[in-house]
Amino acid sequence: MAGRSNPRHARRRKQCGPSTATVIGLLVCVVCFSAAFFLWKAALSGFGRNESGEEPFRPVVGDPPYRVCIDAGHGGFDGGAVGADGTTEQDINLSIAKRVQVLANFFGVPTAMTRPDENALDYDPSRTVRENKIADIKAREKLVNSIPSPVFLSIHLNKFSDAQYHGAQVFYSAGNVQGKPLAEQIQQCLIDGCDPLNHRKAKQADSAIYLMKKLDCPAVIIECGFLSNPAEEARLRDEAYHKQLAAAVICGYLRSQSGM
Repeated sequence: MAGRSNPRHARRRKQCGPSTATVIGLLVCVVCFSAAFFLWKAALSGFGRNESGEEPFRPVVGDPPYRVCIDAGHGGFDGGAVGADGTTEQDINLSIAKRVQVLANFFGVPTAMTRPDENALDYDPSRTVRENKIADIKAREKLVNSIPSPVFLSIHLNKFSDAQYHGAQVFYSAGNVQGKPLAEQIQQCLIDGCDPLNHRKAKQADSAIYLMKKLDCPAVIIECGFLSNPAEEARLRDEAYHKQLAAAVICGYLRSQSGM
């Protein structure tokens, strides 16, 4: 289904050319991705290693007007979704989030990381799993609220019982009017830059999602793909694809800030 072309769509494309906004948007994506490739060669090859060989990713906060708070979903005791091949969500989330931070800083966007390593933000072995999850998510909320003028980007992976479903999708909080256009721009860049066969659209997040309900800043959850889809799981295990996803996320953020 995903790989078949639609004759009606093909005829429609012949009858009408792309709009000026579409062309400009694609050019912006090209510029962003070109700059990202420079960054990948210069920085991501060693990915910020210091002289001791360690990867010193730490929360970094810059100047206003906005500080992008990058959230790698799950962590530590909470591994998140697990793919059929044993792929763990928390590790991929962190890998993508780190690359989002590097690219954001490259473009002069000040950032903060909720989770700079494999650990949860708040964990106590004497607590139940549920209690630790609540403590961890509230620690993330507290961190975001401590940042002046934040924009919250939360990186996650999806999973469903039916393996046919695939494609990244962005969900936005209803708590801030800027959340929807931010989600829409990131969604479009994910389609243009990562998966042209992805027909998903940005959607409002379920009100049951704690951070989407509590945060009043522009906030989005970026589900980067389905671990339950074998082909997509294979892509999500590839670090080169993590770079591609990160570039799409930053491209979408930059487009949203430019008002396109």
